[in-house]
Amino acid sequence: MKRFISILSAVLLLSAAVFADDYYDDDEEYDDGYVYEQNGAGDQFLKIDLAANFPLNFDSQLKVGGLVSIGYYRFLNQYLAIGGDLLVSYNRSVGKKSLFSVPVTFGVMYQPYVGKFEFPLQLNIGFATQTCQSMTYFPAFAARFNAGVYYRFSETWSFGISSTTYWIPEFFWIGKREDGKINYKGYKSDNGFFTGVGLSVRYHF
Repeated sequence: MKRFISILSAVLLLSAAVFADDYYDDDEEYDDGYVYEQNGAGDQFLKIDLAANFPLNFDSQLKVGGLVSIGYYRFLNQYLAIGGDLLVSYNRSVGKKSLFSVPVTFGVMYQPYVGKFEFPLQLNIGFATQTCQSMTYFPAFAARFNAGVYYRFSETWSFGISSTTYWIPEFFWIGKREDGKINYKGYKSDNGFFTGVGLSVRYHF
């Protein structure tokens, strides 16, 4: 009798272990049918760009400089996001004068993707501050177009190459120095086009 009870107890324990294993296996293979997208409404990211800054229409009067850009965007759906960027650029003239431009722009981003590769396209408008030869002009109109290729390394981080082209109307004061002072007679405007190409990192949350 004792032997029978021992055998029965062993069979029951073994059966319980098998059923428990089947239960967890079924649970792990459960598919609720929902497709989880890489980005969705409410997802956000911060990005930092570091790039060389190329002047496009200054007839070699400006040298290649550099820029840094910081941006924030929030997705409306898996493809569209809205946000803004702060960009600081620096170039030197052939006369060793420094030009600083600080555009602040806001706009929309459209981002298709293939697997873990993302291809954002941004169009922004805003305003800018410009400083050259100790003179500052504010506000100036600014428009910016940005494109890039990113690899989604993880759910949190993506890395890539980005290119940004921005336009700022350049304002130059006209005047002459008299008795140690500059008497301004007015100003003229021109169009300043720049393109930055460099590396970018994004933090997703």
